[in-house]
Amino acid sequence: MAARRTMPRLPAFLLLCCALVAMPCMAQEDTGPCTLVVGHGRNLDLQDHEANTAWNQLNNGFNAQVAGQLQNAGERVVRLPLPVEARDLPSNVRSILDRAQAAGCDRVLETTIFADDQAQLLVVRLRAHPLLTVRNLAGTGSMLLIGDPVYTNQRDLRLVLRSFDSLAPPDLAREMVADYLRVSPRSR
Repeated sequence: MAARRTMPRLPAFLLLCCALVAMPCMAQEDTGPCTLVVGHGRNLDLQDHEANTAWNQLNNGFNAQVAGQLQNAGERVVRLPLPVEARDLPSNVRSILDRAQAAGCDRVLETTIFADDQAQLLVVRLRAHPLLTVRNLAGTGSMLLIGDPVYTNQRDLRLVLRSFDSLAPPDLAREMVADYLRVSPRSR
């Protein structure tokens, strides 16, 4: 008799487990495409580990602020911060495309803060690229490519120590993302 009571409950329990396991997949489909927010610093110093750490922290923080602003605006966002030490461009592109494909993203928003020593500028930049699905000429099926930039917003500050002191990544992220969303709204 005890076996009869547990047998009918088992299929209901299994159905509930299957539904709970399937929910994240269904939720992802319902939320639509996402924006892959890629952050990358450019000022690698092979002799100064502390400088690299500082650039990584600055870029990672700005990337997180931009991603947060997009999320607050209702965007589905996936972050991919890359350290200044990530210098292998083909590997970086593969990482970006793999992450975008796995998450179902249809565009990349690049965030970066870097020093342009030659121009004596501290540059803060957002740049958006569409992700294009094209036929794979080297094989079967299709593949993703990063398209040409469709949006760029850049702030240039004089490259002096005071520029770093007055740099406010949360404020810059809020202003730059607001402009980005005004110019390049996602069709919902």
